[in-house]
Amino acid sequence: MNRIFCISAGQLIVKKTDNKISRRNRYLNYGLLSLATILKQEGWNPVQIHGHFESPSITLQKCISLGFNYSSLPLLISVPSFYAISWLNEFIELVKESNPKVKIILGGRWVIGNRKDLMKKAVPKADIVVAGIADSIITQIIRSDSSCHPINLSIKSNQINQYPSLDYSLLVERHLYQPSIEVARGCGMGCSFCQEKDEKLLPLKAPQVLIEEIKSTIIRDELTEMTPYFEASMFVPNGKWVDEFQLLRNKYNLEFKWRAEGRVDAINSKHIKKLAQTGLKVLDLGLESASLQQLTRMSKTKNPEKYLFRASDLIKNAYVHNINIKVNILLSAGENEETISETLDWLEKHREYIKGVSVGPVIVFGWSSNTKEYIKELARYGASISHSPALGITHLNLSDEIDYEKSIMISKEISRQFMGAEDYFYLKSFSYFSRDYRYEDFLADISSEKSDYSFNNALTITNRLLNVMLG
Repeated sequence: MNRIFCISAGQLIVKKTDNKISRRNRYLNYGLLSLATILKQEGWNPVQIHGHFESPSITLQKCISLGFNYSSLPLLISVPSFYAISWLNEFIELVKESNPKVKIILGGRWVIGNRKDLMKKAVPKADIVVAGIADSIITQIIRSDSSCHPINLSIKSNQINQYPSLDYSLLVERHLYQPSIEVARGCGMGCSFCQEKDEKLLPLKAPQVLIEEIKSTIIRDELTEMTPYFEASMFVPNGKWVDEFQLLRNKYNLEFKWRAEGRVDAINSKHIKKLAQTGLKVLDLGLESASLQQLTRMSKTKNPEKYLFRASDLIKNAYVHNINIKVNILLSAGENEETISETLDWLEKHREYIKGVSVGPVIVFGWSSNTKEYIKELARYGASISHSPALGITHLNLSDEIDYEKSIMISKEISRQFMGAEDYFYLKSFSYFSRDYRYEDFLADISSEKSDYSFNNALTITNRLLNVMLG
């Protein structure tokens, strides 16, 4: 069978602590699935496979079992992270041994950036490197690098929706994934650490299109309930959008829970009640810090007092309407005992309203030529380079007081202060764990290995954070 294999590169390196729980994450590469969907619309026969944390040889065997060695079409590989490059090179080596004539086309917007030359150097056996968003050019790329032609060309490239409705039938083991549905692109809010700080925010996907996509995506079975993640760098629904979405949800008698991520100062608290009625059950909020100084340094806001007031109001209102809040905290350049204590105090005051907390130090991603100015900016606040665990990844000492290792310890301790194992599992299974991974499996994994988890397994509050900071 002549088909296009679309591969989401896996990882040999785990971003956070390497343990069984971390490797249970099943992240969906919805950007690649968008391309696969477009290719199918244009008459090709694509299939998508994720490498995740499996060895490259296992991923290749999956390809071979689906007819890879009989295909003359190019192989598409998406590189979602710099952590994937070592896996990628090993995978390509195996692919070339198995099918020497295959052409390998590499993409990955946030990794490649504007440096196709550096990506080609980092992955020398890739035949073609494509930068940027490829939705509008993917069929051209396939045609220009293949003597084969699609079954039909009834749908032209310029007819493709701004956000293609994802075709989950193209995804191998699709029943194990929690769906991701892209509802908006861009942000443009200027936060210093964000890759989309200068990307213009585009309008939300129309409710009618979104509802149709949900209807075709969600399956009902004996596994964990499907709960879509509405993917947007900045989710900013207005009243009209919320009302129309709710109207259509009721019209088709749809009952589903969903999740989204947003800024604490971008989602209008007055919409929370109606959003809850549409099924919004988990909201990830990028608070980042409750230190006035750190919020200013991050360019998160020009008015940190107002920012924190709005955050408090939003979180409390969400709690009233049974929306679970996960707060994201970013330890950034210049952190010290005082700034972290400010954030801790704020979290403590809002403990009852928060389902979970995710904390991590700022990490610099990108080619050195593209990140040197940002690193200089962070150095103004006391940060310095600690080490680079892999190409394109720079770990930092946040200040003279908090080096990289200490920032990791503090991050985990803050998470443990505000999140137990049960809440951690709930949040992960809502969006990231495989749908056949049960709570009893989770507990068995915890019991089977000794690891430094970012949740409190004992479900008790400890004073270890204070000891870490003072010790």
